[in-house]
Amino acid sequence: MSDSSRKMFPVATVMALVTGKEGFDIKEIAGYVAGRSICCDTQAKAVGVFAAAWLARWYPKFTGMIWNEGSQSWEAFVSQAKSQLGEYVSLSPMDERTKELANQALDFMVDAQKSVAAQTESAMKLEERVRELEPVAEQAKALQKKVDELEAKIKTMNTDMGGLRRKVAEYDGKVALEQDELMRTIKDAIKDGMKGMVVASGAAVAGAEGAASSAEPAAEENSVPDDFGFGTSGANADGFGF
Repeated sequence: MSDSSRKMFPVATVMALVTGKEGFDIKEIAGYVAGRSICCDTQAKAVGVFAAAWLARWYPKFTGMIWNEGSQSWEAFVSQAKSQLGEYVSLSPMDERTKELANQALDFMVDAQKSVAAQTESAMKLEERVRELEPVAEQAKALQKKVDELEAKIKTMNTDMGGLRRKVAEYDGKVALEQDELMRTIKDAIKDGMKGMVVASGAAVAGAEGAASSAEPAAEENSVPDDFGFGTSGANADGFGF
């Protein structure tokens, strides 16, 4: 492998790559050894697992460098690495087999991240839609409450209507009988009135006829006699003689 295909990295950066130490930007070194662009620290840490196995093949001393975070400081660990490897380490990209395995893991992570991003975007849109629909939902609740109230009123009205129908059914026959009786009473009253009118009219006619018959003699008594005049003789016998 030519020197042009190798690159020098500080020991602290190399050790951060293989141990997954937080606080170090290891995307550049991870992308270099994996031969692809690394976009986030999560992907860089995934490459670190393969890089540690690959470096152990080239630098057997890496196998003995284990950082015990609880019992050793990072500075002490880096100092130990420098004493064995120097200030810088010359690295080359991983071999094809190791790179292939690392890329498979990275591809899976990229797909998973895209899926998570798509789901996150969908969730955000859904939340936004929910916020937009909250007023509509409140209106729907208010309308549903009014509908429930109207249904209760309709139910009460139907109950009342049923009671009224029963009462109407009870009085239906009675009203018909009372109406017939009322009509008969009216007819009887009209008949009685007509009888009175006929009797009165007869009496009036009889009275008129009687009056006329009694008046005739009087008329005869007061009538002018046939021989009334100023005289029945005269020079020319015209009845106006005295």
